[in-house]
Amino acid sequence: MPDPLIGKPFDEFPDVTNWDVLVIGGGPNGLIAAAYLAKAGVKVCLVERRYEIGGGLSTDEILFPGYHSNNHAIYHMMIDYMPVMQDFNIGRHALQWVKPNAQTGAVFKDGRSLLLAHMAEDSKDSISKFSFKDAVTYGRKMREWKRMVKEILAPATYLPPMLPIEVTLATQKTKIGEAMLEMVEESALDIITANFENDQVRATMLYNCCIWGLDPRETGVGMFVALYSDRMTNKCYCLGGSHKFAAALAREILSNGGIIVDACETTKIIMEGGKVAGIETREGRILRSPVVMSTLDPHTTFLDLIGKEHLSADLTQSVQGWKYDKWSYFTVHVATKEPPKYKCDDPWVNEAFMNLVGVEGVDQLLAHWDAVVRGKIDPVNFAGHATCESLLDPHLVHSPYGGHVSFFQMHAPYDIEGGWDTRGPELRDAVLEKWRQAAPNMTKDNILKVTFETPVGIEIRFPNMRRGSIKHGDYKPVQLGCFRPNQECSSSATPIPGLYTCGASNYPGGAVLGGPGYLGANCVADDLGIKKWWKPTPTMKKYIETYLE
Repeated sequence: MPDPLIGKPFDEFPDVTNWDVLVIGGGPNGLIAAAYLAKAGVKVCLVERRYEIGGGLSTDEILFPGYHSNNHAIYHMMIDYMPVMQDFNIGRHALQWVKPNAQTGAVFKDGRSLLLAHMAEDSKDSISKFSFKDAVTYGRKMREWKRMVKEILAPATYLPPMLPIEVTLATQKTKIGEAMLEMVEESALDIITANFENDQVRATMLYNCCIWGLDPRETGVGMFVALYSDRMTNKCYCLGGSHKFAAALAREILSNGGIIVDACETTKIIMEGGKVAGIETREGRILRSPVVMSTLDPHTTFLDLIGKEHLSADLTQSVQGWKYDKWSYFTVHVATKEPPKYKCDDPWVNEAFMNLVGVEGVDQLLAHWDAVVRGKIDPVNFAGHATCESLLDPHLVHSPYGGHVSFFQMHAPYDIEGGWDTRGPELRDAVLEKWRQAAPNMTKDNILKVTFETPVGIEIRFPNMRRGSIKHGDYKPVQLGCFRPNQECSSSATPIPGLYTCGASNYPGGAVLGGPGYLGANCVADDLGIKKWWKPTPTMKKYIETYLE
């Protein structure tokens, strides 16, 4: 006789349900897409594999109970341009964004330090210690790059991708557009070395531009120098942890009639008559819908969930040829009694959002990146960035012991020479030693708890971040713009009727831009004839009027 206290699995949720739109993945893009469509009156259901929504926006007790850390999306760069902030009045959810003036510090072995601040004048003052000429150049170039971002790069992030010739013709309409086109064909290394003379200034600027996986020698991606140089001095932090941003988006979905099902892994996208018909989950639920939006990487979406038997030869070849990031990240998380105190000549560096350690010069930095691409890390000659999260956000620590949470992160290969089981503990110790050299108080007496995450660990936590690829794919010309992930799918719609893609592997890319989710919602609304309740932001309108009309 069955135990009356134990009900049937998932008897609170029918085995078979019907929806207008299904969204796979509860990261920022999936949440944004579902929020827009739910408010438009669409019967939408979002399914998330993990127990917590948010994806890269999630916040966990990684170290120890009571000590919370953000998994990936610590820095939010596009808050002042994301349409979702305006359209949903996200501030009404009591979200608080912190944008410190001290954005990025760099500490060097000789005791000097450099600070890139939100206020350009403060950055110039710091740079002038190394080179007065570079300080003047920084002020001039940042004014130019900031204008590029505001007029072109930021609004274009939330508009459908165009063919390269279309981009060229549109951008040529203004002088600032022409200046950007001149940058595009160059590499980050070319641009930084051509404009700045001091080696430490160059190294700091280059790291700032390439921190999220941009190859410094890759040509055809020069516009990222303008974008990242501006945005990395505009980093925001979501007070209470990045998961609060995810929770605000979730509330918008639920308040407008949408449904979120977490701890629910999609194992198959159902195909009937050459069209999408819904999804099947690991526990055996069938969710039927003529529209499925996937935020997962191309391999997972097309090869694992759809299957090659439903793909054309060209689409199969395109997906199989997709390249993931050249490097991933190795992160050491620590709980300490007091925050890191850096040995440097500028006390404001200790207040910085992020601090670079081991970035001594361009050649040394390039040697580190080159080694990573070859599957190696020199335990002495490496560079990374550190952040004390609780210095900005004391809400992350809920422990009677008090203290702070920080992390040190560096670029690392997925396939490391010697294997991560061996190299992980070795590099943890190497990181702690390099950190202590830069911040002498990072001793055993100060450190309460230590853990680390490898690129393999990232993939285990987030399987769609294949090979630890947080952007779901490398940033190189053939995987950007209308080629992301390919010309057939870059606008969200795919060759498979009813299937849409809107994750970080879609235009414009990763890093919590929210662009793929926003564009995916627009595409589905257009295709289904859904009346849009939202309109382009003022910045987008100006871009359309100037460059597209």
